[in-house]
Amino acid sequence: MRELRIAYRSFGVRREVIRRVPQKWEELTPSQFLLVSRFYLQETDESSFLKEFYPLPSGVIADSYYRYKLSELIEFISDCRVRMDRFILSGVSGLKAPGERLKGMCFEHFMHVDTAFNRYARDGKDASLDAFISMLYLKDNEYIVLPAGGKNGLFSRQKPLILQKRLSEVAKIDRHVKYAIFLNYVFVKRWLSKAFPFLFPLNEDPEPEKNNKKPTAPSVNWLDIFDSFVGNDVAVMEKYQAMPVATAFRLLNKRIRDAQKQKK
Repeated sequence: MRELRIAYRSFGVRREVIRRVPQKWEELTPSQFLLVSRFYLQETDESSFLKEFYPLPSGVIADSYYRYKLSELIEFISDCRVRMDRFILSGVSGLKAPGERLKGMCFEHFMHVDTAFNRYARDGKDASLDAFISMLYLKDNEYIVLPAGGKNGLFSRQKPLILQKRLSEVAKIDRHVKYAIFLNYVFVKRWLSKAFPFLFPLNEDPEPEKNNKKPTAPSVNWLDIFDSFVGNDVAVMEKYQAMPVATAFRLLNKRIRDAQKQKK
């Protein structure tokens, strides 16, 4: 964060505003992150965006020099090559994101989420985006792999009914909110490529064009990986499904690394 001081005159009176300005994506507040999403989707113009982002009096934004300098301070939002281990929007419409470093997420949950994400990345359909968010954000005491005696399973026998209701709820969420979640997940995938480079190999893309607002992230075939992970230990498959995702990633990353070493 940096401190911004702007002196200006209003009706002949000298005034000053002081604002805290983020210097990187991680420092954005949820409201600022949503504003950036709206700006990416061209739902707001530059002047309106800057006025709400800081926020500032209209007289300041009217000055073209100030607009230029204010835009310059947050140039980082034009670069989507970001690694982030948390979700800026921790809650949306009564649904909650996984915790920092995907805390609270099991391996089965992540596989469903990432498969839905990859589908949306391929087809770009609104229905695919809704499905992805419906998988990612859950309600309190809702599970993907049920604990003993649990009833709130998103993929239990009631799967069609629960998912259909969830999809209809997510479909009503504002477009820029859903795009922000998608963008944040891309950042999380890039963090995973740093934390578990053998499982999530990532070739650094060239700098995206200014008008290219759909960043990319590494894609993985989870069915093949899960089958390899379980191997002949089918009797305890549920143990692997319910395993904390960070633990599963650590084990898988080590297996792939060791296998590559043996080939050399």
